[in-house]
This record gives sequence, C-alpha cells and structure tokens, in this order.
Amino acid sequence: MKYKIFLISIIFLLDLGLVFAGIYYGGNAKSIDCGDITNYIFEQTTGDELKDMILQNVRIPPIFAAIFVGLSLSVCGLMLQTLFRNFLASPYTTGITSGVLLFASFVIFLKSFSELFAAFGPDKLLIGGWIGGLISIIILVIIASKIKDVNDIIVVSLLMSYFLGGIRAYLVANADPASVMTYYFFALGSITGIRPEDLPIIGTCSLLFALCAFLAIKPLNALLFGESYAKSFGLSVKKIRILILASTAFVAGSIMPYVGSINFVGVAAPFIARPLIKTSDHRWLVPTTLLTGIFLMLVCHFITFKYNLPFSYLLGIDRPVSVIPIGSVLDIVGGLLVIYLVVSREKKIKI
Repeated sequence: MKYKIFLISIIFLLDLGLVFAGIYYGGNAKSIDCGDITNYIFEQTTGDELKDMILQNVRIPPIFAAIFVGLSLSVCGLMLQTLFRNFLASPYTTGITSGVLLFASFVIFLKSFSELFAAFGPDKLLIGGWIGGLISIIILVIIASKIKDVNDIIVVSLLMSYFLGGIRAYLVANADPASVMTYYFFALGSITGIRPEDLPIIGTCSLLFALCAFLAIKPLNALLFGESYAKSFGLSVKKIRILILASTAFVAGSIMPYVGSINFVGVAAPFIARPLIKTSDHRWLVPTTLLTGIFLMLVCHFITFKYNLPFSYLLGIDRPVSVIPIGSVLDIVGGLLVIYLVVSREKKIKI
C-alpha cells in the first residue's frame, strides 16, 4: 500500500509541475516573461492588457483543457476495457468518436447542414458534434439493452464506426480543399482552440464523470472476474453495462466536439497505469489512470509548442509549423510507450 500511495503522489506532483511548466513556458509569446506570469497568478494581472489577454485566452485554457481531457478520456478507456475485457476498448471502438466526427463533417461539407447551423456562428461545429455524440449515445444504449453478449456490443459498435467512417470518406473525397483541411485538423484533435468560456462545461462534465467512476469501483472490480461472478454478488450486469456505456459515451460526446478526435489517451493511459501500480484493483487503478492520462496530455501539449520547428524543414515547406495537433503527438508518444511496455514484457497484470 505504501508503494501505491507513493506512486500516486509522485505522478500527482509530476502533473502539478507540468501545469506550472505549461503556464510559464508553454507558449511562443516571447514578450511574456516569468515575472509577468507570477504577477498574473498572484495579482490577476501582468500590468499589460495585451499580455493579460494572451495568458487568459491563449496560454492557460489549453492547460486546463489538457487536464480535463486527460482525466476523463483515460478513465473512460479504463472502464470500457474492464467492461469488454479488451485492452483496445476506447470511445472510438464504441462508435462515439465516429458519431461526433460524422455530424461535424456534415456541418463542414454539406451546405444544407451549414446553413441550418449558421445561427450558432463559430459554435456550429461544436453543436453538430454534440448532436452526433447524443445520437451515438442513444444508439449505443439501445444496442446494450438488446444484446446479451458484451463482446457482440463492441463488434456491432466497431462495424458502426466503419460504416460512419465510410460516409465521412465519401464526403471528404467530394469536398473542396479548404473544407478538407478544416475537417482534417478537427479529426486530428487539438486543444489550442479552447476558449475560457468552454472550460466550465468541459470541467463540469469531466468532474461529474470522475465522480461516477469512483462510485463504480465496486462493480468494476466485480467485472474483472466476469459477468457470472458479478451476478453472484447480486449485481445487475445489464444495468452496470448500460451505466458504464452511457457515462463514458456522455463524457466523450460532451468533450470531443470541443477538442476533436483525441482517442489514444483512452488506450494508452490505462495500459501504462497497470504495470506502474501493479494491481487491477480499481481503488488504485482509477486514480493512477486518471493522473497518467493528465500527464500524457500535458507532456504532449508541451511538445506541440516546443518541438515543432524541425517539421517545416523535413516537410520541405518555407513557413514553420506553428503548432502540431496534439492528437498526432499523443499517438506517437503514447504509441511508443505502449510498444515499449509490450516488448519489454513489463505488463504482467491482465484483466
């Protein structure tokens, strides 16, 4: 137990350090120095209106977005992996991501949808994503209530994802280049466009979901030994299944319209957390996964700002790449970490 508490404390302190590093150094505004940021933290102003605006609207919101996205999607992946007893389970495999991307692509590519959502102005893509996520949630809950075998749910959800992906591919193939670029960057995932007014909604959804995850620790532990074992404890497996799918779909469908498709943190964070904490007990695994997801998001966010210049040279373009989409960085960093764990056989705990 001492080791587990020590490990969780270390990851928490690393996350805290990355938050301050991101606030102090996670930006390209060279006119803002450490003294300005210290003044802003303690006095709510740097003394310069322009610097205040940059910190409030550009630098700080992505830091909190990284925290909320890492927190929610990592635990979302853990719960789905426990339910399906499959390490590859994530919001993508349940079809939520595909639903959000499909309706976002409708708004981007279809003139009728664009005009229909025009009243929402710059938020039309967000509203379209919300609707897609909501429809996906409804379909997923219906599937979960009709199908008895949990493995069949993930098969049907994956097939639905491929079907919706085919529709998106057709729209992309017949779209103009400007619209394709808009969709492409949304699909890659980014937190740099987060506004201060977006944070209360994202934060509320994430914290409510985290509370649900901690309340679901007992049923999650029961599911580790199979649905028959959970039934022997008097638990309603069908209700647990619907609760897990509905809650994970809710948080993914609420957050992804803001940040796009950031999927891999839901796969990588639980995968990394298990060998670190050395147990499958969700009393320890949930907080470890949560903090690991935050760590991955903050590290990748920091990389997007600090290590982007070489890419312009490698790609043979004259202008520098301003910010790399965090989704692509997360796929690279998280993928390498997971491959390392598999190859080195550090992962010894199985669901």
